[in-house]
Amino acid sequence: MFDVILLATTNRGKYREFSEILTGVLARKLLFAPDAAPLDVEENGATYASNAVLKARAWAAASGLPALADDSGLEVEALGWRPGLFSARAAAGADSDRNRWLLSELYEKAARRASFVADVALAMPEWTLVCEGVCDGRISEAEAGEGGFGYDPLFIPDGFNISFAELPMEIKNKISHRAKAVKALLDSLDSLDSLGKWTAP
Repeated sequence: MFDVILLATTNRGKYREFSEILTGVLARKLLFAPDAAPLDVEENGATYASNAVLKARAWAAASGLPALADDSGLEVEALGWRPGLFSARAAAGADSDRNRWLLSELYEKAARRASFVADVALAMPEWTLVCEGVCDGRISEAEAGEGGFGYDPLFIPDGFNISFAELPMEIKNKISHRAKAVKALLDSLDSLDSLGKWTAP
């Protein structure tokens, strides 16, 4: 377990979510990147993984600390798997504006299958490890719930009949795309450790 990891994001919603998933599991303390090293990283990669790596490496270099970053998006089948990489920029304004945009795009469409996808990148001085998590579900016809952020009020994960924004955080943090990506990361670190290729600090 690391003493400290810098979470390379400017999104406080992500920071809160990752804090609950990671603290005491991967790190004893998780720092919010802008508090430690103000930095503006252009996310111009062609994939979630490349964007996550850009952020993790940039903040690791600026802070001198191990840095974890994610890039994630919502992929909707009826929209040709959009908005994807551009989920946070699908419409100008706040999360509520993007949710209204999504509902308008799906107006009178019966097919509402969707997936949340997240890639996480852990940047160390010698290497960077990237893992992915996917949570499948569907888009509801109206927002519901006060929790979470982004498209959470519209996304109903498979096996449930309520949105991410309505789920208790302890449940969401077991089934979400970020939780699955983090589990894959922890499993990969355990494998590297068992092979003698990495030792936890």
